[in-house]
Amino acid sequence: MSCKTESVPTGFESPSATIESLFRAYDLHDISQEEARRRLEARERFVLLNGQLFRKCFSDWQGEHDNALGGFVFGQLVAAKDELLITVEDHTAQVRAASASPKLQPIVLVEQGGAWKIDLRQSVPPKIRQSLYEVYRRARRAERQAP
Repeated sequence: MSCKTESVPTGFESPSATIESLFRAYDLHDISQEEARRRLEARERFVLLNGQLFRKCFSDWQGEHDNALGGFVFGQLVAAKDELLITVEDHTAQVRAASASPKLQPIVLVEQGGAWKIDLRQSVPPKIRQSLYEVYRRARRAERQAP
């Protein structure tokens, strides 16, 4: 029996590394918070360039229907990227903007085997999650009904 330890994938060794990996999936690790907010306010689309890296950032990714949840988390993080506060307790981290109300739901990361991943279901408020899933279901229904 081997005592060899599994190495943690690069880019997931800490909560901040995972967040940077998420930004890298969009090639936005160098964008300023000001520019990110300007793009969000202008409703400009952020283009996902590395879907595999994007999906690896999440502990509970279940399939295509989780794209909207991941996009929601990305938007929350990129809008506050220069003022993120990360608090870690045991194997859970909470991330929020320094200027955000403590009443706002934080982005939650969990440590799994030394790798930190974003927990979508703990990070996206239930009402928003249900709304995003409903939009997904309607889009799929419309696709099936299209000629």
